[in-house]
Amino acid sequence: MVSLLTRFMSFFRFTVRIYPYIGIFFLIIFKIFLPGIFFAINLEANTNNLNKQIQTLLKNLDLKQVSCGISVVSLKKNVSVYNYRSNNLFSVASNMKLLTTAAALDYLGPNFTYETSIEANGVITDSGKLKGDVVLKGSGDPNLSGRFYHGNILAVPESWANAIRSRGISRITGDIIADDTIFDRVYTRPSWSKNQLSAWYCAPSCGLSFNDNCVDITLISSKKPGNAVILLINPDTSYFTIVNNCIGTSDKKEHAYSMYREPETNRIFITGKFWINASPKREWVTVYNPALYLATVFKEVLEKYGILVDGTARLIDETDVADAHRERITQTTSTMGQTISVTNKRSQNFYAEQILKTLGAHVNGEGSTKSGIDILHNFMNKLGFHSDEYHIEDGSGLSKGNRFSPHMITSLLTYMYKHPHGKVLYDSLPVSGKDGGLKDRMVSPQYKNRVHAKTGYIAKVSTLSGYINTPNGDVLAFSILMNNFNNLRSIHKVQDDICRTLINYYN
Repeated sequence: MVSLLTRFMSFFRFTVRIYPYIGIFFLIIFKIFLPGIFFAINLEANTNNLNKQIQTLLKNLDLKQVSCGISVVSLKKNVSVYNYRSNNLFSVASNMKLLTTAAALDYLGPNFTYETSIEANGVITDSGKLKGDVVLKGSGDPNLSGRFYHGNILAVPESWANAIRSRGISRITGDIIADDTIFDRVYTRPSWSKNQLSAWYCAPSCGLSFNDNCVDITLISSKKPGNAVILLINPDTSYFTIVNNCIGTSDKKEHAYSMYREPETNRIFITGKFWINASPKREWVTVYNPALYLATVFKEVLEKYGILVDGTARLIDETDVADAHRERITQTTSTMGQTISVTNKRSQNFYAEQILKTLGAHVNGEGSTKSGIDILHNFMNKLGFHSDEYHIEDGSGLSKGNRFSPHMITSLLTYMYKHPHGKVLYDSLPVSGKDGGLKDRMVSPQYKNRVHAKTGYIAKVSTLSGYINTPNGDVLAFSILMNNFNNLRSIHKVQDDICRTLINYYN
């Protein structure tokens, strides 16, 4: 384009000398279009410069075998800014949560309310005896934990026990029944690694959940080599059997331990060695049968509060029917907005799977993963993508089988930026140099707070997608998907450098 402009200027000077009036005409036309011509030249030069800068970053030796795709879109100008293999499919890790939470906002909205109710199923006598059962009716709420109660794991069941006591009930002749039927009882996904199902990030989903469906175990040094490590269990419940074979060691190099829950049981094994000078370390182990977990803990809390329970803690079954005297004693609520914030800020897989089944239950009438995935397909169809163009296996991204293109993700981000509830999604994303997975990334003043994006990581998969607020007032939707790498730190650096390059480009 530059050489063309040079030839035109030579022709213009020749015309002015030979034909002055025609030259004046050309001068007027040239004056009108000259700014646009120079803008086009400058835009092309800048775009080429941006392409070269990002391509240089992608030539990093640590990316030699890496599969990578990038899409960047200017939301103010509604134009694509940069693409690199943007239509190829990649494993997306926790970027999958963007789709799950966006669909929840689109179909249910941030004010959708989870309601967990405590119901007396029977007759309450004047003497304070409930001739019947107490039913915990679940709604799929993932927020029944200490997260919103100053870290007090037992805050919710204790509030229920207080309500039972305030109703005048001092004895329950029946059972504590966990009604988890809002969801199915398929707790985990077959695509999840079997040897990681004890880990908190593989927590099971359930219609009635408690403490992220985990038990907190804090290891405390006994200060003597060979002695068993001290365990602090929270909540302290009979629901678990813990076999502690972890002992103290004076050799720091020997400090290594593991926790393992036997499949489909609540037998937890702790093995290894714990350095005697180490600080206490808190870990989380998943539970089996979460609804029964909550019912058991609640029964124990009731008894601690002096309320006798003649029966047992159990799951609801087909023989249970609602009594004509069924009464709601109390309820606990939370919102989808709260849930989405935790899902994305903390990258909580359990929350994402709860949202997925919630979509299935309330939109399709079936609280299953398959039903929830059907809703995600419908949402992707709204964005213009057919179900055979990508692949979904769960709602959290824990499965490597979730495969999308960068272009699909920026299309989703573009759609949500204009959505009535788009700010809820935006505010739920980690912020560079501030919180979540970006707390320690892009921390210098010129980049801090400018990137709002969802991180993602599983083995050999690292992703970063979200929004960049540029210095000149534009907003970019971007997606960087990287698969098949060896060094996560190097991958994070390249992702951050790409974000910095985009911020500098619009400075």
